[in-house]
Amino acid sequence: MISYYRSCCTKRGDSSASSSDFPEIDFILPGQCVSSLRHGAVSEDEWGRYVLLKGVAPDNSLSSPYEQTLSAFERLERELEAAGMTFSNVVRTWIYADKILDWYADFNKARNAFFTSRGVYDRYVPASTGIGWTNALGAKLVLGAFAVSSKSPGSVEFEALPSPLQCPALEYGSSFSRAAEVRTPGWKRVIVSGTASIKPNSHEVAHVGDIDAQIECTMNAVDAIYRSRGMSLKDMSGALIYLKEERYRENWERWLDAHSEYPRAHSRAIVADVCRDEWLFEIESDALKWN
Repeated sequence: MISYYRSCCTKRGDSSASSSDFPEIDFILPGQCVSSLRHGAVSEDEWGRYVLLKGVAPDNSLSSPYEQTLSAFERLERELEAAGMTFSNVVRTWIYADKILDWYADFNKARNAFFTSRGVYDRYVPASTGIGWTNALGAKLVLGAFAVSSKSPGSVEFEALPSPLQCPALEYGSSFSRAAEVRTPGWKRVIVSGTASIKPNSHEVAHVGDIDAQIECTMNAVDAIYRSRGMSLKDMSGALIYLKEERYRENWERWLDAHSEYPRAHSRAIVADVCRDEWLFEIESDALKWN
């Protein structure tokens, strides 16, 4: 069965943390919760073991942006090790960075250094979301991750998926996969990274200044990923929408009214700094289907 992360046995991390350290993502853990970590929970089903972490900050929020990025990834890795995993088990990450556009080059340099040292580019680059977000800890960024491991050889597998309507992010130097698929004998799950409006076969923003066209373009790209794996928006099991400004909420609501196939249970939208000035809308989501 599937258990919601928020119902699992979790406990807070640093005593200084608050609810604003990490958005309340709409993401579920398979199986039943079996233990807690400092920043998350561990669950199991008959096929695998799963970890969801959120709000992992660097050790020193006064160090340089580059050092904070490395530190946050290293700290996330240590929590995974406490659950018997390594970074090679990570399927997707969340990156919430304060004023990310001001130091994006340092962030990319540090993430690339960490990924290279862990052999990430030699096997699998995680799906991801990257959003501008100011945390109460005063850190440059906080991280989250979803990781999986098999209970027996091949019982849980995962791989990166391409986007039929968007080019690979790696082609323009952004280190994440557009989507991922996790498979067990009992279920499969398609996890779509944070997705925004991009021109086909390009990294350029599509429909600059047109929120309605950006929503339509983005949702078409998400739907195309699901359909490539025999799913649709109806199979969605979680999502979180990011709006550049509060006034765009009515545009999102109009899109929902016109698309009854989209499950409103996963239509929650928050205002956040989408990581390009021209992007007005972004969505992360996943879909689940039982075998």
